[in-house]
Amino acid sequence: MQFSLLKKLLIILSMVFFSSCSLNNTNNLSNAWDPIEPVNRAVFSFNMFVDTYTLEPIAKAYDYVMPEFATNALSNHFDWIKTPLSAFNSLLQGKGDEAFDLITSFSVNILTLGFYDLTGNNEIKTYEDFDQTLGTYKIASGPYVMLPFIGPNTFRGLVGTVLDGLVDPLNLLGTEKVVKLNSAELPLKAINTRAEYMEQINELKYNSLDAYSVFRSVYFQKLLSDTNDELSHDNNTDLNSGAVDAFFIQNQ
Repeated sequence: MQFSLLKKLLIILSMVFFSSCSLNNTNNLSNAWDPIEPVNRAVFSFNMFVDTYTLEPIAKAYDYVMPEFATNALSNHFDWIKTPLSAFNSLLQGKGDEAFDLITSFSVNILTLGFYDLTGNNEIKTYEDFDQTLGTYKIASGPYVMLPFIGPNTFRGLVGTVLDGLVDPLNLLGTEKVVKLNSAELPLKAINTRAEYMEQINELKYNSLDAYSVFRSVYFQKLLSDTNDELSHDNNTDLNSGAVDAFFIQNQ
């Protein structure tokens, strides 16, 4: 019954999504299509309020009491837990070598649950999701939407999130167990990532003339970079992209 409802939801989202693609034929993700900007701005202001009076002070206290090795270990674990899904999407994108490396890393680091990387691989970690997979096949991103608590997304991203939830290899453990695991880890991950990018987030948040436009621009720059597998050589761009991820729960 639950699977049937998920299938119906997926069909509905897909219909809305592909109809939106017919209205937006551009493949240039750096040009944001923001047809409901007034609504998005209102939701963004709400998210900023929640961050200022909830997530930011909690993250500051967390950063003060948590040693660096502990926060790094948690970041490694959160990256590790996403590896099977990333490997699956890598296969769909035709990146067989990358998928093999990810599965190897996941299998080795299962001994530490990802808290410590036993492979000694210091290369930049990549994360592939269904949003990027759809982008690889030239499916347009659709309209930009700002969601309460969750943050920035696109119609393609929403469809990708549903698909990721359905095909995540971790579901082999049991969907109910995965849901409980994600529910337990999400608040800690949001706090840990917010603390990690505290300075970068606050720079964009408090020192931008129009924070909404800045966050939207960086979000689409990162989306374009991820879809095209581009690695920026601009440290500021990398940090700002990470800050946008950290500020919102969407990519947690």
